[in-house]
Amino acid sequence: MTPPQVAGRVPLAGFYLLYFGSVGITLPFLPAYLRSLALSTTQVGVLLALSPLASLVAPPLWGHLADRTGRLSRVLTVIALGTALCFAPLLSVDTFPALLVTLAAYACFASSVTPMVDSLALIHVARTGGSYAHLRLFGSLGFILSSTSFGLLAQRVDRSAIVVAVAFLTALSVWSLLLNSQTPRGVTPHPLAGLRLLREHKDLRWLLAATCLHWIACAPYNGMLAIHILALGLPPSVVGLSAGLGVAAEVAAMFLYPRFAERIAPRHLLCIAFVLSALRWGGMALVSSPIPLVALNLLHAATFGIFYVSAVAFVARRVPEHLRASGQGLYTAVTIGIGGLIGYTSVGAGYSLLGGGHALFAVAGGLDILAAVLVLQASSATAPIPPLETIPPSRP
Repeated sequence: MTPPQVAGRVPLAGFYLLYFGSVGITLPFLPAYLRSLALSTTQVGVLLALSPLASLVAPPLWGHLADRTGRLSRVLTVIALGTALCFAPLLSVDTFPALLVTLAAYACFASSVTPMVDSLALIHVARTGGSYAHLRLFGSLGFILSSTSFGLLAQRVDRSAIVVAVAFLTALSVWSLLLNSQTPRGVTPHPLAGLRLLREHKDLRWLLAATCLHWIACAPYNGMLAIHILALGLPPSVVGLSAGLGVAAEVAAMFLYPRFAERIAPRHLLCIAFVLSALRWGGMALVSSPIPLVALNLLHAATFGIFYVSAVAFVARRVPEHLRASGQGLYTAVTIGIGGLIGYTSVGAGYSLLGGGHALFAVAGGLDILAAVLVLQASSATAPIPPLETIPPSRP
């Protein structure tokens, strides 16, 4: 039997670079752009919550389609094209109802890009060797290049941010055609595979409870950083430098990850990441000047770098290969979906109610301490869970 074709390292690395190049514009600058359209912070929070809302449904559905057809790379191409087409109307729309419709459509595709390409990367590593973290760091490099360059070159946050993001997403949809992978077709996954995984395995429940809390804690940074910094009277360059330095630290963490990943269990790495994140948010709650604000972003190595690859490793070690996309879709639905939905809707209103960003970051620190406690409740087992076909159905 001819071995299945697996996407090479260069197409995957390029996909990560281009996609997170777009995220390097949308994540730090889109909230400030939306605010410039005379929207309230509550309306901005609602718009930002559309992506995690879509993450509750879209990644599991796309993941099931990919696992069922065995054509993960082609499913990813459809998602990439849909992401570009649905984001492009932001070049012209500027009212809240139109923005709501546009960003909702965009979220139905964009929310599934990361879990699908992560699944493809994990399959590539499992079959040809190498490190998932070393592939994923190309996404961080793309983020650094775009966010830092735009932050330094832009005099203000305006529609030029949308133009740059559209350019990245258009290139991504074309580049995705280079991806080529087939996944196992011998077993047809259950449509509710992700939910059954969650029901049968308490370790996944502990992990997802902790990662969901952590993502809620990240919402003031992910959703309100630019608004917070500009409200302090600081220039857009501080936003770009903060994001750029943070992701540079993230790259370093991902590069070094394989050296200690086999010696430290993912749950312990996650606990360390959450504690360091709590220290970061505590610092953000206290400072207002540019140098310490930027310097605190070095802890992004833990907040996202160690957190993300450790969480992916935790899930990958416990999910069979033929359910890889479903497992990553479940992780995204709970962490990014539920966590992001609660986080973004809360920070939008909380920013106004609490009088600014400092109080939001203080609350975030407390949430990450709780996440550190929860993740230690998971066992240190690393054996994959049995395929769902061997799990007896629950009795009525």
